[in-house]
Amino acid sequence: MGWLTMSRYHMSGHATAKAYLDAQFTYSRDVDGVVKGLKLLASSCPQNRTYYAAAQVMVDGIGGDVFAIVCKVIWNPKSKTGEHFGYKDSAPLWR
Repeated sequence: MGWLTMSRYHMSGHATAKAYLDAQFTYSRDVDGVVKGLKLLASSCPQNRTYYAAAQVMVDGIGGDVFAIVCKVIWNPKSKTGEHFGYKDSAPLWR
């Protein structure tokens, strides 16, 4: 998978890489009358280099499988090219 990079001005008001990724991986959606989503149980982004999170699948408010999310992170708020933030997720380890 490739890198997704953006200006910090396009991070939906999130001040840090961790805050942005936490928001991206936390959601719920109504799918044909069933509310499905992800809930983050814990996350960390030490030194803005690698993002780690434990996420739980939620279906109608009931917790299901728990899995790990790991993303490589680029955090350079002084970038002259406008690529202040970037992340690259890993491919799933299961198929």
